[in-house]
Amino acid sequence: MRRFTGRPVLSPLALCVQLACSGLLLTAVAVPAMAQGQQQRFDVPAGALSTALNRLAQQAGVALAFDPADLAGRNTAGLQGSFVLEDGFARLLEGSGYRIAQGDNGYVLLPQAAVPAAQVLELGVTTVAGQGMGESTENTGSYAPGLISVGSKSPTSLRETPQSVSVITRQLIEDQQLTDINEAMKATPGVITQSTTFRIQDFISRGFSIQNLQIDGAAPQALGTAMGSFYSSNIFDLAEFDHVEVLRGSGALFGGSGDPGGIINMVRKRPMSENQLKLSLSAGSWDNYRQELDITGPMGWDGRLRGRLVVANTDRQYFIDKRSTEKPLVYGVMEADVSDDTMLTFGVRYNKSHENGTNAAVPRYSNGTDLGLPRHTGLTQSWAFTDTTAREYFAKVDHRFNDDWKLNLSYTNIWDVSWFKTASTLNAVDPISGSGVTWYGTQSRQENEQHLYDVNLAGNFQAFGLDHQLILGADYQRIDSRWLGTAPHPGFGGPVNVFDPDATPWPEPANHTDYSRDYNPNAQRQYGLYSSLRLQLAEPLHLILGARAQRYHFEQMYQTRTGEQWNVASQVDQRIGTKLTPFGGVVYDLDDQWSAYASYSQIYKPQANKLAGPQPGSPLQPMTGKTYETGLKGELFDGALNTNIALYYTTRENEAVRDPRFTSANNLFAGSCCYLDNGEVVSKGIDIEASGELLPDWMLIGGYTFNLNRNRSANTSLSTVMPKHLFKLYTTYRLPGVLQDFKVGGGVQVQSATYVSGTTNRFNGDGSIAERDVPFDFTQGGYATWSALVEYKVDEHWDLTLNGNNLFDKKYYQTVGTSTYGNYYGDPRNFMLTLRGTY
Repeated sequence: MRRFTGRPVLSPLALCVQLACSGLLLTAVAVPAMAQGQQQRFDVPAGALSTALNRLAQQAGVALAFDPADLAGRNTAGLQGSFVLEDGFARLLEGSGYRIAQGDNGYVLLPQAAVPAAQVLELGVTTVAGQGMGESTENTGSYAPGLISVGSKSPTSLRETPQSVSVITRQLIEDQQLTDINEAMKATPGVITQSTTFRIQDFISRGFSIQNLQIDGAAPQALGTAMGSFYSSNIFDLAEFDHVEVLRGSGALFGGSGDPGGIINMVRKRPMSENQLKLSLSAGSWDNYRQELDITGPMGWDGRLRGRLVVANTDRQYFIDKRSTEKPLVYGVMEADVSDDTMLTFGVRYNKSHENGTNAAVPRYSNGTDLGLPRHTGLTQSWAFTDTTAREYFAKVDHRFNDDWKLNLSYTNIWDVSWFKTASTLNAVDPISGSGVTWYGTQSRQENEQHLYDVNLAGNFQAFGLDHQLILGADYQRIDSRWLGTAPHPGFGGPVNVFDPDATPWPEPANHTDYSRDYNPNAQRQYGLYSSLRLQLAEPLHLILGARAQRYHFEQMYQTRTGEQWNVASQVDQRIGTKLTPFGGVVYDLDDQWSAYASYSQIYKPQANKLAGPQPGSPLQPMTGKTYETGLKGELFDGALNTNIALYYTTRENEAVRDPRFTSANNLFAGSCCYLDNGEVVSKGIDIEASGELLPDWMLIGGYTFNLNRNRSANTSLSTVMPKHLFKLYTTYRLPGVLQDFKVGGGVQVQSATYVSGTTNRFNGDGSIAERDVPFDFTQGGYATWSALVEYKVDEHWDLTLNGNNLFDKKYYQTVGTSTYGNYYGDPRNFMLTLRGTY
């Protein structure tokens, strides 16, 4: 690496942008450290002094060595505002009898009268308090998060949150080479993923779908599969995000309407106050290649203007024949301290995706028996494709009125458009003739735009000599989408030999846009007011009370075309008046490390696509969900290790069931008649989880979920794809002594048997229904998949990592569907080699 002396004319981020715009090749740029005495903005909450020092070190991006036992029992009022780092440490330590001094490799905690820091660093047992920016998990090297915002809107520790929360930190993302939200959910304890299309996945927790997603804890947005009607095709790339928080259970207080499965909060990468350049290059099985460039640092105004630029690209094929993907992405964000009390943030993300092959599923025999096909079987065509363009821009204002009260305003706009030319199959295989499957495909276009607004006021106040917290806020969600589809391609309906697909090819049909199906308008509005009050009833006892008042509006018109005439097949205009969803929780601190908690939460889910009879139908009442949870949480080794054991009980009522008094009519993804809202389901079980540093250099994240669920109305299981037993564990360990340049790790995911049953339709060659309600029933046995990691630290800047997944090459279905469609094989054994550099 070449180093330049003197002061650069441009900051590293500005230089990177200029070089990129000029078409030059950026190799490596060495940058000086942040100038000593420069002010930074800090937000450290009141609490234990050792925890506060940890937070300050994280926000400053420095290493701090100290023995937590020295500070046991000491508290601080916190720190908010812009300070020189040394002054910030001094304010936190005021009256403690300790001071901070700078050593050769960072900072160290010393008694007021002590020998120089450089000597003390050689003595005693120390801990690295943290590195990073704010509540970022980057550069901490840990699987334990700092403060989280999911389910609270305000930075809160896992121990203070009376619900089950898992966090996929930046270190875990890098260790497991996770690249998108689908892979992050596969690694999350207590969550399973199910493929709904060849690229979109459904996330299931405790038997229910997770249908709400937040970014930076702001207003909720709908996932692509949420309520089956918004057609968003964007799959979030993790290059944009620092970490992912997942709350399990009902969460309408800040998450809006949806299923009681939970909420996902994705926390963006923020600019850092010190210069940093990261580069990673990966190559893996089936020509899987990925590159990432991430540069951040101060841009001007003596560090008051900071920026970050992330560029990523994926170019890969799959173990499935005729499937490939190209996904470039650019993400940029800037922060500006316009005053000592106000910070402005603005960011943009732009990404594209081109995918060849539009089917990764296989059918079964008509009686449900497995075909035993090779896992690489691709029942699609090379000419089939999906093109998606997506962009996001956002702006935030953070204002501090004083040390206790803060105001946050945010706006996010997310838009994506996709063009599909599909080739897939219909029908099951006849067990006698081996025939019955036919080609099927259409062309379609979909567009989705979401406007998300959020404003909240958060503050601390004292009453009766104790500390309390209050959050007041409002959010607004506006979603507009449209989906246009054509009639099947010319030549569809031809036979498919599933055992040798190349023997029954389908020549590429010409592109055509003679749309015959149109969902427009296809819009949703949610208006919410929320509040949360955290009362300290006694020194160890906290009571959390909250409520959300929300209105909901869904509008959809579905039209079909016959000849030149468009006809309305379904029209839904559902308005749900003000719904109040309460939340209550209690946290009791047993000691400095352990807390017991209990909580009650609600949520509701509109059923806009299912109508009450008689024809043409009228809107049903929404389903309502309630979750009761109690448990024990630990924050061990000064927050290095988090543990949780929870008992949960969830009910969901008023689920739509068929009304036998009326003839059934079905409009796919549109208003269908006729239904009753009298279903009731129950899900109950145990969640156990641990994440963080078990011993020095030994990281782990693991969880076990026991789930029993039942549809009481139908006297059947609610979710047969949610296993009764689910266990996930991933751990890494840096070897000691002369082998300290090596890190090894491994993991396992174990789940018990699942099964599916129901009915499906058999189609004629022209696409018409030949036979309705054909029953199927089949089971997949329990299975385990194993993974491993070996990392070698080449030098202080470069690491080389080899990841292996499904090491024993277990053949299983990641998703089980019907006898005709929706059965997706899990990935065979595969490897990924990654070279990662940090400057």
